[in-house]
Amino acid sequence: MGRGERPRQSRIKRFVKNLIRINDSPKKIALGVAIGVFWGILPTFGFAILFSVPTAFLLRANRLSAIVGTFVSNPLTWPFIYPLGWKIGQQILGLPPADFSEGFFRVQNLLSLGKSLIVGSLVGNFLLATPISLVSYLVVLMAVARYRRRHTSGSGGS
Repeated sequence: MGRGERPRQSRIKRFVKNLIRINDSPKKIALGVAIGVFWGILPTFGFAILFSVPTAFLLRANRLSAIVGTFVSNPLTWPFIYPLGWKIGQQILGLPPADFSEGFFRVQNLLSLGKSLIVGSLVGNFLLATPISLVSYLVVLMAVARYRRRHTSGSGGS
């Protein structure tokens, strides 16, 4: 790094700052994130954005933050979210246990579970998504409000 250059901000930090700086109310931004998180946790398999944008529109939430919220579900989190949702659904509905070994995600194994996997996953992931969405709403609401208070009171810096 040359003289006078500031270290580059991490991509995540810039991403969060850009989310906080969206030109909308903190409530609408937080609601958008919560909607995206909700749809992201449900087993929508890549269609979470297609569900979150109309939901955000209907609930008058920020659509961009709804898209951002869907990224809670990604290839790094799928192995945790979907089995946990299935396990919750299995316990609630009294379904037979599933073996989440290496071969579980093979198509023929998933098809053999059929309806119980679908219903169990929907119920379990819904029950998982609801509180996580509420927590994400509160966290984002407080973060946006705090950031804006600090940066509009003349304390400077970003």
